[in-house]
Amino acid sequence: MKSFHLLMKVLSICLVFLMIDGCSKSNHMDIAKSPAYEYQSSGIRQFEWDDTHEIGWIKTLLEEASIESSNTEIAEIYFPPGYQDTAHMHELELLYVLDGRLDHIVNGVSHILHPGMLGIVKSPDLVVHRTDSEKGVRVLAIWPYGKEIQKFEEEELRELSFNK
Repeated sequence: MKSFHLLMKVLSICLVFLMIDGCSKSNHMDIAKSPAYEYQSSGIRQFEWDDTHEIGWIKTLLEEASIESSNTEIAEIYFPPGYQDTAHMHELELLYVLDGRLDHIVNGVSHILHPGMLGIVKSPDLVVHRTDSEKGVRVLAIWPYGKEIQKFEEEELRELSFNK
């Protein structure tokens, strides 16, 4: 029950960011001529990488192309067993653990996150994501300021598009 309430809080934060982004637009929009967007998402595209033991993946759920906004991005990420990335920075990243355990290392300090817990990191702090469970870890990643999915393209991860 606690994890459900925490997830609702995270999604509420995302909604606030989306509303702020929408309100900050100075263009008047005629409802009859509003741009089309998807009303739901089970995935837009998926990025994959080969890890030591198996394939890791990032499934984008919300990005610029799906709502015509350059801000908030949301993805489901699977970090395979034994995974550890290098220290990196995000303007703001929220990681909600769905399954498994994630070692959320911020500025060299380890924080073990269990399902239902939220990891937060923002600039200028450095973060390392490390799997802390034998079956890997699955998280919901929220980037309120966007520009993260573009990095996956630049890193040349394998990209799969979903059929609509």
